[in-house]
Amino acid sequence: MELSRKLSLRQKTCWYFKRKVMQAMESSGKYPLSGNVDVDEFFVGGQESGKKGRGKERKQLVIIAIEKRGKGISRMYGKVIEQADAKNLGDFMREKIELQAQIKTDKWLGYRPLNSDFKNLVQLSSGDKGGNFPEIHRAIMLFKSWLRGIHHRVTDLQAYIDEYTYRFNRCLTNTSIFDNLILRMINAKPYYLNG
Repeated sequence: MELSRKLSLRQKTCWYFKRKVMQAMESSGKYPLSGNVDVDEFFVGGQESGKKGRGKERKQLVIIAIEKRGKGISRMYGKVIEQADAKNLGDFMREKIELQAQIKTDKWLGYRPLNSDFKNLVQLSSGDKGGNFPEIHRAIMLFKSWLRGIHHRVTDLQAYIDEYTYRFNRCLTNTSIFDNLILRMINAKPYYLNG
């Protein structure tokens, strides 16, 4: 709305351009996470009355992986998935994480069959209030805060995950983030939005 007002353009035109920029932020898949990696899944969406745990209707399930360096997080990837089964979890992990990575996750049963691909996968209990996974829980909290604080509500969650991880993964090289994005947009195939 602000761009529409400042540039005297239709709001829909500005929104379409934003979506095209977000499309350019999608991961190239060339740089899988390596070293020490934590993986977890979480829901995005408001509280539903009478619903607890993994039951969902309007909520969306997201898997996230972070690469840890020192005491912090160096990179991350995320993806909306239909369910937390071995197929969905495994497809994401094979796409975004090196097979040799030292992977740590919780004891959710969906991860157990993935030991055949990821030999260094370790499953631990979450601990008291998630104490065994402080970095990934912090990453999840920061993403949800960003989503609620800036966007309030979104319809195509994956595009917003791509935008967030694109920015996060380049936060230490922010002098070139704009140039990199412009090059991606120039080299990309045309992206057409429906509706």
